[in-house]
Amino acid sequence: MTRRFILFFFLFMMAGGVFAQEIRVERSAEVVVLEGKSYYMHTVEAGQTLFSICKAYGVKVDEVLALNGKKDASLKPGEVLRIPKVKPFRRMDKKFYYHRMRPKETLYSLSREFGIKLKRILRDNPEYTESSIVPEGAVVRLSLRQIDERALKMALEWEEQMERGEGGRKDQPVEIPPARLDSVRLDTVRPVATEEEAEPRRVKVAVLLPLNVESNKLPSMGIFEQDTAEVRASDERWRLDTKSDIFVQFYQGVLMAADSLKRDGYTLDLHVFDTRRDVAECGRLAGALNMLAPDLIVGPVFANEFRAVAEQLGDKTIPMIYPLSSRRDDLGRFPNMIQMNESEASLIEDMAEWVGTHAGAARLIQVSPEPAFVKRWAGSDFVTLVRGHLPEGKRDSIVDLRWRAQMSLDSIRKSLDKNRENVILFPTVNEAAASRVLPVLSALADDYRLTLIGFPEWLRFTSVDDEVYFKLNTKMFANHHVDHESPEAEAFASRFRENFHEEPGTIANRAFDMVLYFIPLVDAERRALLQELPDRPGNGLFTRFRFQRAGEGMSLENRGLYMVNYRFDYTIVVAPVR
Repeated sequence: MTRRFILFFFLFMMAGGVFAQEIRVERSAEVVVLEGKSYYMHTVEAGQTLFSICKAYGVKVDEVLALNGKKDASLKPGEVLRIPKVKPFRRMDKKFYYHRMRPKETLYSLSREFGIKLKRILRDNPEYTESSIVPEGAVVRLSLRQIDERALKMALEWEEQMERGEGGRKDQPVEIPPARLDSVRLDTVRPVATEEEAEPRRVKVAVLLPLNVESNKLPSMGIFEQDTAEVRASDERWRLDTKSDIFVQFYQGVLMAADSLKRDGYTLDLHVFDTRRDVAECGRLAGALNMLAPDLIVGPVFANEFRAVAEQLGDKTIPMIYPLSSRRDDLGRFPNMIQMNESEASLIEDMAEWVGTHAGAARLIQVSPEPAFVKRWAGSDFVTLVRGHLPEGKRDSIVDLRWRAQMSLDSIRKSLDKNRENVILFPTVNEAAASRVLPVLSALADDYRLTLIGFPEWLRFTSVDDEVYFKLNTKMFANHHVDHESPEAEAFASRFRENFHEEPGTIANRAFDMVLYFIPLVDAERRALLQELPDRPGNGLFTRFRFQRAGEGMSLENRGLYMVNYRFDYTIVVAPVR
């Protein structure tokens, strides 16, 4: 791979030496309209190439070849080409700087380079998510109100140098200095093995993920245009199916943990199975697992697939991790199931217990949504549970504020108390409802002491500004959190970039924590792990582990929570709840 890259880079640089000598291409003033589309009619002059012509017009070579019915890039002087007329690329308007993505850039690296929060970039570019791999050449909108002016100036100067043929090349890879993961460890991980420890600590792990390998295209040979030269080279990039993307990220997190554990003297006998999101395939895989007899099974990730494997697993003492979903369905009946995400019912119970314990002296206000948003509303259960945790004399004191369209501030003020804290319960995971209600409530923050109770899903909302959360002293609950400022998290991210040439997402972070936490425990406890796990709490880089039985003879569930508090003073404080 490295040799191919160096060869391709060398050929590209050789072609770059020709660029300074080629004939300048002027855009044609002749425009025709055919079938409602506009085209330039360009007459080829001596010394011009198809590559240089397309570069001048800002269009792709393949597009011009197809439009003119040409099979190759050869041209003759006097030949007339039809070139699609496209609008010139805008660098800026009154609201945005339009950034073209360079090789290996990610949305996260843009947020760091230009000083814009990732949440704001996602809000201005709704076509992408936090885990999206944005292709090279794609245009990302960056808010001029949020952007770091010095970084913008440098970017514009660099683009001008590129247009004049000066400076570095866009496709030149960015070198990221290697980072060690020596400090990325959990308390439960043992130190590096000494010479006396001759017996290796070996754990056999089976990972079952819907990778859909058959849906992903293999690398292929292709022809790369370098002016008039055709360079045949292997296209090393996989065409990754979107259905596989998050599960590949999960596997990357597993590999990162395996690397860290190797440094600590562990050997992972890792077996990866593609479930194909097929229940019948999972039934066949259960047979393979019975023969393999692993010490730990991670997955499957979907309930029907997990059920198919769990039912046919011969040894029901093998721990099976249900890694991503918070929906338990009927899977709780399997005592060897370990659910990593707290179920919705448990989360509401834990949040209600915290509110009832900490907000006894405050005025409690339930905001009931307008009818259009009732569908994803958990208000009745949550508020009932809060009442159950309040002191006996306060259980009927929760004020019901019924929200309606065009709600006036005066009508909200009637529900608030100027002399004490007002705790607002708005238990919805509907982003549209939150984006309507929360900015209105925040307008009263200067006159009243407000505290808003929020759900984990709110951390992913892109249509609510962080400033609103800060004004409302918002307290959100989640069992994982990424502190991007910590040296340990930065060391992990640097190592991840070095290995995979992209930013780690939430899925990779959690997979890393999961494997790094469980492998030492499995090695120490083996089949007794299921009995010992409730007494073995731990903290990963991003995740809290506090396991409880869902009931007698039922599955284990992670009830470890953080409270993420967006405070009035514009600081974020993360504190453990359990």
